Amino acid sequence: MRYSSKVLGNYNGDDVIEYTIENNNGIRVSVLNLGGVITGIFTPDKNGNFKNIVLGYKNIEDYFENEAYYGAVIGRFAGRIYKGKIQIEDKEYILERNNLEINNLHGGSFGFQRKLWKVNDFKNENELALQLEYISKDGEAGFPGEVKITVKYVLNNNNEFYFFIQGETDKTTVLNITNHSYFNLSGNAERNVLKHKLKIVSHKFLELSEDFGATGKEIDVKGTPFDFREEKEIGKDVELDDYQLKAGGGYDHPFKFDNYIGEVELKDEKSGRVMKVSTNNSYVVIYTTNYPVEKVLYNEKMPEKRMAVCIETQNAPIGVNACYKEQSILKRGEEYKRWTKYKFDILK
Repeated sequence: MRYSSKVLGNYNGDDVIEYTIENNNGIRVSVLNLGGVITGIFTPDKNGNFKNIVLGYKNIEDYFENEAYYGAVIGRFAGRIYKGKIQIEDKEYILERNNLEINNLHGGSFGFQRKLWKVNDFKNENELALQLEYISKDGEAGFPGEVKITVKYVLNNNNEFYFFIQGETDKTTVLNITNHSYFNLSGNAERNVLKHKLKIVSHKFLELSEDFGATGKEIDVKGTPFDFREEKEIGKDVELDDYQLKAGGGYDHPFKFDNYIGEVELKDEKSGRVMKVSTNNSYVVIYTTNYPVEKVLYNEKMPEKRMAVCIETQNAPIGVNACYKEQSILKRGEEYKRWTKYKFDILK
């Protein structure tokens, strides 16, 4: 197993460093200290060719703002907080409305994706890890409480890649963290993901309003374009005349897992790549690159609609009338603890 690092640029006077961990099977993952961004996950296709299965920018400077949130650790709050305000212990907090000038999205435009994290590496016989640490000060981005965050990226020789998150606060706040990698199993984004097959162990998704707020209504997936209980191509229903697909511009919805351990599977039959995702989060947001950001990718292409799919394991968003807020409340003395596992394989 191997570990390496290199300086790629300078951000506000500090080095932007890319760290790479590689297992004994040749699978490697590259991560920036800026935003905890995953810039690359290199896995083999059925012919043994290793290519990058996540999207990323060509120019390091484009990560300084990262409007697409490529590969980033998202916080303090992944997803939307409706109308950018939240009440916690009888006090209302006004947040940045960086989504349509209506909602707070992903903790604001200066969220965790634009912070420099402290990084350490760890190694044992069967795994390599990067441990990232960040302290979000009380009042940062409008949120209450000083929050200490530890993220661990762990790669083992079973071709499993883990995203562990731990958080604690010194006063009551909300916390909801995810990783925002855009997956495309064709490798180096050679094709879009419309032919990728997706399976989600979920029979309910959350309804969105026209301004992207969760309404509090759970919809049964049966008979809708949102039924992924049996694997199907992402492109099969994504362009149907459905009011929820129109609300999101495609899939941009939280799916509620049926079980305590949530499961998602993504498959590209042409390359033979398979990725199985499991998590102790209660929801997953599936986002089908509905609104691509016009900045050049590492493959020299411009991003296109449906070029990739995000699989954002997290809590539900905070919606209309503060619905689902309680599941993200974190109090002093409590520990926020989440994990997501990505298992890479080849079609048999």
